[in-house]
Amino acid sequence: MQRFTRAAAMTAATFLTASALGFTGLEAASAATPTPTGGVLQILSPLYSERGLPQFADGANVQRYIADTTRGIDARMTVSSTSSATFTLTPPDGKPLTTGTYRLVGTQAYGAKVPTLQLNGEYIYGDFHILDLASDPTNGVITRFDAVVPGIGEFRFGEDASGSVVLGSRNIVFAKTFIGLPKTMQVETLHNTGTAAVALGAPSVAGVNATSFSVSNSTCKATLAAGATCTFNVGFAPKTAGPVSAALNMKVGTATKTIPLAGSAYLGTTGITSSGKDIVDKGVTTKVSSANTAMTVGSGAGGWTFNADNLDGSGSVLRVFVEGPGDGAIPVGTRKTYISGQGNGYSLLTTVRSSGCDTTGTETVKQFTLDPATGLPDTVDLSFTQYCIDKNAQTGTLQWQARADLTAPAAPTAVTVSATSPRKVTWKASTSKDAQSVVARLVQGTGAGATPQSGTPLIVSGTSATVPAVPSGQQYTVALFAVDATGNVSKPAAARFGTPPVTVTAPGRPTITSTTSGTGSVTVSFTAPANDGGLPITSYVLSTLYGSRQVTGPSSPLTLTGLPAGNNMVRVIPVNAAGQGQVSYAVTVTVS
Repeated sequence: MQRFTRAAAMTAATFLTASALGFTGLEAASAATPTPTGGVLQILSPLYSERGLPQFADGANVQRYIADTTRGIDARMTVSSTSSATFTLTPPDGKPLTTGTYRLVGTQAYGAKVPTLQLNGEYIYGDFHILDLASDPTNGVITRFDAVVPGIGEFRFGEDASGSVVLGSRNIVFAKTFIGLPKTMQVETLHNTGTAAVALGAPSVAGVNATSFSVSNSTCKATLAAGATCTFNVGFAPKTAGPVSAALNMKVGTATKTIPLAGSAYLGTTGITSSGKDIVDKGVTTKVSSANTAMTVGSGAGGWTFNADNLDGSGSVLRVFVEGPGDGAIPVGTRKTYISGQGNGYSLLTTVRSSGCDTTGTETVKQFTLDPATGLPDTVDLSFTQYCIDKNAQTGTLQWQARADLTAPAAPTAVTVSATSPRKVTWKASTSKDAQSVVARLVQGTGAGATPQSGTPLIVSGTSATVPAVPSGQQYTVALFAVDATGNVSKPAAARFGTPPVTVTAPGRPTITSTTSGTGSVTVSFTAPANDGGLPITSYVLSTLYGSRQVTGPSSPLTLTGLPAGNNMVRVIPVNAAGQGQVSYAVTVTVS
């Protein structure tokens, strides 16, 4: 499979031709095959120069240059006469694109284990939900797709009826945030693609956590004219820790449209303090919390950095770098700390408004756990005393989701989905005494990696929930999570129904086993890939490394002629109805 990437500097307006990307056959739209159009994009642009800019496009303004399970999706959107957008999604190496919840890690040149996503040329990191995907089992062409990036927005195609009022987002998921911070916003667009005006009601929020969400700045009036658009903002400011959900309801014509809302709030207490008469603090006590600064944690340089930035983006207030001798969590207890790279491997560096001192001291760790999904600290509670060159003490504390209750509740049990429609899911409640609620999500696929924000929500009533009608020919999972009073979330309990679809892809990698050189020619023998992608291999392409000479045949061996004398490199590419597969490792041949 050929992966494609774009440099981070590429702007949304940059367009590459299919031939420049190296795609052929099924791999690109050609002049003889018009580029498919249709879809809906509703995002806040992540591009640095326009970060947070609302962008909406639908219908013919969405062009899908690539959409199949082998190479993923490459779509270009015309947002306005001066603005455009791109959505480029590449599957993991050697695997088809499928539904699921993924933790994106940005660019992956080789051996990608998760999808790679670029929006407007920016690599996306963090949670990514493919809510729905259907593909043609004869060639892998994707016919239906819906995906959400928390805090950024949604892209989909093949999901909306023509001649209707299109909703920019059918699912709104907010990025995880702290209680007490200003609202985060996403924009919802309504576009009347029909030929007659449509009556609109006022958007409103309902549900268990309705007070965590709000609607503002609506331009939608009582009537939406044919061809017209209107917008409103949806805000999120969580009132409770842990997963948060509600529903936005709006009358559109004679029907009520419902948009699921989801988000999550960090747990416990998060903050940093630093004080002392040392050369860093200069006799001043600096104290920040998750309610008055933008707090983050990241990994690098052998440890973890906890940073508190001013909310206006004017720079860092406090930063603590913590390091241990290994990759695991720092053990509970009191110990000496040293300059980074010296002593016992434990070090701690506190920076106050860009002034810091890498020095010695002590740390007392009460809590330190790592998130198994991200490898980042999940819970931290420690205090420290450091001595810089002036020998004056710098004392402080570091807390990240510090809390007394670290134990997740037990998951619900005996999850069962009825066999006939309308389906109903039932379960037995968590046995944990502090379990207060259940989050139920309907997820397409196996449910692997599902979180309380995956898929779409189900309305819970006691120990049951009704499952909505879903497209046939797909497998679905109901994932249940128990939530306790602290906001701790259980492992998922799941039940599946439906039939897994047939998902095909281009073939795997063949192996060149021998070469025989002649005058201006080479004969190459090879073995077929271990994985044919679920479809018969129809041909193989033997070519020089950059494709200047090539020959196609049904099987091994193949002979390539017209080669110049000297050293050449050759490779073999398998082909089936889904397109060109993974390229064999190239070998050097000497031609007489």
